[in-house]
Amino acid sequence: MLLPDLCLSRRRYVVEVIGAALFSAGREGYRRAGERLGVPGETVRDWRRRFRSRAELIAAHFLGWARALDVSLDPPVGRESPAADAVEAIGMCTRVASLLLGRRSPWSWATALTAGGLLEINTFTPWPVPE
Repeated sequence: MLLPDLCLSRRRYVVEVIGAALFSAGREGYRRAGERLGVPGETVRDWRRRFRSRAELIAAHFLGWARALDVSLDPPVGRESPAADAVEAIGMCTRVASLLLGRRSPWSWATALTAGGLLEINTFTPWPVPE
């Protein structure tokens, strides 16, 4: 199934809403984020839980893409948590991709670079990898 770059597989909400919920972790609770975004708090909690459970894989994936796009990049130093590192890696990768390949929103790039599977359940990485 093909998805537009504004959707994630098996998710009802657009990736910008999901991304905002993930990005606000640590700054506001899941209930408050849900209220602000018009999403049930439990849904935000589930997104964050899934993201945290795959944070190291997500960070490695996006750092791989960032290095493939710009070999001069230095990997970021670990931050406060694997989830924060993953958000940092997504940000770094999507900045480079937008500069080199054309401007898009960071979460649109995140969708494209994971084939819509950023929050998928798979235990292996089914995402496209740079060659």
